[in-house]
Amino acid sequence: MRKIGISIIATAVFLFCSLTLATAAESMILEYDGGTHEYNGEVYSLVVNNQLLDPPLSPIIFNDRALVPVREIFEEVGATVNYINDTQTIEVYSDDSYVELKINDNIAYINGDKTNIPDNVVPKLISKVGGETKTMVPVRFISENIGLDVEFDSNGGAIIIDSEDYENITGSEEPVIDDEPVYEPPVVQSYLTGISYDVAGDNKVNVTVQASEEINSYSDFELKAPERIVVDLPALKLNGVPENVAINECGVSAVRLGDNDERARVVIDVTNLRNYSVTQTAPNELTIEVTTRKIPAATPAPIVTAKPTAKPSKPARPAGTKLIVLDAGHGGSDSGAVGYMGGNAVLEKTLTLQITNRVKTILENAGYTVSMTRTGDTLPSLVERPTQANEENAAVFVSIHINSAEATDANGTEVFYAESNNGDTYGTTSEKLAKNILNRMLYYMNSTNRGVKTAEHAVTKRCNMPAALAEVGFISNPEEVYNMTTDEYQQKAAQGIAEGIMITLRDIEIPN
Repeated sequence: MRKIGISIIATAVFLFCSLTLATAAESMILEYDGGTHEYNGEVYSLVVNNQLLDPPLSPIIFNDRALVPVREIFEEVGATVNYINDTQTIEVYSDDSYVELKINDNIAYINGDKTNIPDNVVPKLISKVGGETKTMVPVRFISENIGLDVEFDSNGGAIIIDSEDYENITGSEEPVIDDEPVYEPPVVQSYLTGISYDVAGDNKVNVTVQASEEINSYSDFELKAPERIVVDLPALKLNGVPENVAINECGVSAVRLGDNDERARVVIDVTNLRNYSVTQTAPNELTIEVTTRKIPAATPAPIVTAKPTAKPSKPARPAGTKLIVLDAGHGGSDSGAVGYMGGNAVLEKTLTLQITNRVKTILENAGYTVSMTRTGDTLPSLVERPTQANEENAAVFVSIHINSAEATDANGTEVFYAESNNGDTYGTTSEKLAKNILNRMLYYMNSTNRGVKTAEHAVTKRCNMPAALAEVGFISNPEEVYNMTTDEYQQKAAQGIAEGIMITLRDIEIPN
């Protein structure tokens, strides 16, 4: 059995922060954290000790980090892997080393020494739907803590992993392993001290970052699903800058910042990206110019002087289809509640549409039919929203909102239904719909349970079918407003809402 050295090797420091190429973006449905999730990101080939592996789940990108399957890598380099189901613990051991990991825990133990898994990306149990479940860990952890030599083949889109002694093995004799660390993180020489932006046109935003000293190098790349631009600044740390700046202009929703021992990272969340460029506008300053595609303006509707004799009919749905109407709260001139991060406004109407779009995607991927009361920054009236659901003969109606309070420590998730619309003519009640949605949201979000409540909201009381209004969290709470701007938290909220709807639809029978 070959040994796994505990010396730290990093042949390409940039690798784990800026994987720029892959074989191809792949669309698939993954199962993890108790739910199903759509994946439209990059998928990489895996080569270990010169062997091309074909694991049930190839390396993928998760929260901007590359994840790789544990068992295939370690068994290929001669280690033994055990999974203890009761405690969700992974044990990896060889002749001279022992590694212990736990699912969803960023603490690992290497030969009894406690260490943090980089970037707070925890080990995950992930599988393709119907496929074998694999324990996936950040490839950076493999490199920095387990002493395996990791490289990235930019031409082939592959992650290449070798045990330290692989290239030097001759016969059965094992080489001497140098226990002295050969890698030291870059020395932090300056700090990222400023972040600002300006709107340079109808579809252009310039984001500027400033450092305390001259910026000697940087790398940038683009990621998909969701779209974002990433700029890495080696040997910089954050100092006094906000970690999240809301923009909500020209298709750019926000700028997120973070750092670790190696670099500072700037992530720009964008929709309909056309192109971008990074320019060093001063020795200590970078400007990222983001250009998005213009969305064609809607053709003005003709002025109608007389009422039409009949409304145009909607395309017929297959018999037995249960339509779901989703309502993203507020919109247009009604921003809804307003929160702030780093002095920048975050609008309820923006968050509700982002989360509602995610709910729609999850439901449609599961085979359901969905109609939206708004798909852009428009403002249907409080009468038009439920009227649409009634005219479309929907099975359920769900409105999505963000809460607000004067007290900044108010927090948690709650779901409302109207007592005046709580009959069971559809086979179940609005109360049951609200309970199902809240239960699944709490499962994924782990937020404070504020309960199921009654209120005569205009949109729910006017519906013929079961209807509920979900308040995801508090935009007035600094922690919750930050959470609700992140992709991961929005996806958790959306997954909970979608599963609550799907559970309820099992009992729905639309009356004639």
